[in-house]
Amino acid sequence: MRVAALVLGLCLLAPGGTAWAADPAAALAPFLGAPYRDDGVDDPAGRHTLFADQAASFPTAGYNCSGFVTTASRGLLGRPLPLDAVKRDRKGDSGPGSPRGQDWDFGYDLIVNITDGLPRRVLAPSAPTSDPAALDASRFRGFPLHDNAAWNTALSSLRPGEMALAALSKAVKGRLYYYHVGLIATDSQGRKFLYHATPGHGVHRLELSSPAGMAALGREFAEKRFGDKQVLLVAVPLPR
Repeated sequence: MRVAALVLGLCLLAPGGTAWAADPAAALAPFLGAPYRDDGVDDPAGRHTLFADQAASFPTAGYNCSGFVTTASRGLLGRPLPLDAVKRDRKGDSGPGSPRGQDWDFGYDLIVNITDGLPRRVLAPSAPTSDPAALDASRFRGFPLHDNAAWNTALSSLRPGEMALAALSKAVKGRLYYYHVGLIATDSQGRKFLYHATPGHGVHRLELSSPAGMAALGREFAEKRFGDKQVLLVAVPLPR
């Protein structure tokens, strides 16, 4: 219950998420080590539940990648983020019977839904637009996940007082999927970390501002598994 209690406590003590924004890395620390749970997420009341079955309830926290990003973003951005709103199929192109496959762009939809209505911009060396909602997610997917130079360019453009949401995509048997999400936050020393949840490690972080952290990212998302992997980063300001 410690994660849910922290979320509720900070939201009550600091409307708008100000306490979280002051040091997002410190605020995210209690999430580290939370176990992976398929479809696991917290609802706006802090109850541990599932995206697909919001009547389900668990005594302890557990998150999949999208559940962690939703729950953490709720506190960092000071937004309620109802679950039906964050998983909305924005363009009506990934429901049952979709030619591209059901939920093919779930990760893209999720990060755009979470930041809907906020000033935001795409962090990519060659983005056709700064507005992530205006992208054709089947054509522009950010930059190659294993391109360290592109990462350096993107991360150097992340401004103080901003966080970034990340959506990873890959092709599997000719089909494109936005299959994983995470968030990037900066600590008090200026180090940038990717926070995410995976089946093997639960919620953990990788320091993207260090060679060791980038090497760990490469190992977690091996270059030769499936097709070309790319990452779409969306920067958004934290509340002040």
